[in-house]
Amino acid sequence: MKSCLFAAVLLLALNTSAATLAELQGKGEIRIGVKENSPPFAQMDPKTRVLKGYDIEFAQGVARRLKVKPVFITIDSDERLNALKQNKVDLVVADLTRTIERDKEIDFSVGYFVTEDRILGKKGRFKSEANLNGATLGVLASSSTAKVLRKDFPNAKLVQFEDNPDIVRALQSGMVDGAAGDGPVLAALRNGLPANARGQFEISEFSLGMNIFAIGLRKGEKDLQKGVNEALADMEKTGEAAAIFDRWFGLNSATPLLSRTFSISTRRVE
Repeated sequence: MKSCLFAAVLLLALNTSAATLAELQGKGEIRIGVKENSPPFAQMDPKTRVLKGYDIEFAQGVARRLKVKPVFITIDSDERLNALKQNKVDLVVADLTRTIERDKEIDFSVGYFVTEDRILGKKGRFKSEANLNGATLGVLASSSTAKVLRKDFPNAKLVQFEDNPDIVRALQSGMVDGAAGDGPVLAALRNGLPANARGQFEISEFSLGMNIFAIGLRKGEKDLQKGVNEALADMEKTGEAAAIFDRWFGLNSATPLLSRTFSISTRRVE
């Protein structure tokens, strides 16, 4: 009985131990945690059931340079860190903002996207930061946006949701006054509304702060972190990173931004 119990514990330990880059390359695949309801970064095509989006293409580009097959595992916002720490995934590419608090729990790659937090609400509702006082705002659970609002706007009431479609439904029904999140995500959500409702909503001109998205890794996996950083830098060097940006945020995209104001390097997003 004791030997069986020991074998079971040993097997569990083996299954939960992290793999090095060489081991992942030996297996030929890497598990990547992604979202499925966060356009334009990641979304599941309802017809083909294939994931697509800015994050998905970056994950594919990194995996290709690491010479492994990407195996996508869909996770919610509040699962991103635990999925890494519990060895359910090897990387997280899910519009994950690097913060001081998260740095204590996981490691990060260099940044691959820069954005700002804003508010989506009825036209005229959020003209300035003063309008956040007393407002009820929908936010994703465990999001960096929620932490910023709690710290800087304590008089705003936050309602947490598991994914963006739930926030949009709450906004349309009047359950919340506004949705808080990354500007491009809010733009995609607004563009996804029926045409007769879309014109009723707008994104705030003021921002709550800047976010840098990076790929999440388990603590201490320096060889994998180095490989991911080099892959991201190569995507910048070859022009693939800029091409992906243009597909999802260019003038002809569903969520056009004015321009790509950053570049990727092995040290930081500039």
